[in-house]
Amino acid sequence: MRKTVFDGLGARLQEARTRFLVGIITTNLRRFLMNLGILSGFKTYIVAAAMVLAALGQLIGVDIPSFDGHAAGQLLMEGFAIMFLRKGMKAG
Repeated sequence: MRKTVFDGLGARLQEARTRFLVGIITTNLRRFLMNLGILSGFKTYIVAAAMVLAALGQLIGVDIPSFDGHAAGQLLMEGFAIMFLRKGMKAG
């Protein structure tokens, strides 16, 4: 198939538009992630709670795809360890 000038121009415009949209999305996403000050000091607890919930879910038979390779007991103990270690470091 023959390429015309308009095909090349259209391809370049498509690339420029894609770069522009990706730039906008990454800038806004970066700004949003950097402004999560409301979670300051609670991110560790959120991760620990997610681990404990995933472990409890596995214990009752709910299949969670991201946690397939982990044993439920190990996740539970590690989640509690992270939670209480963080609490102990804050208190001390």
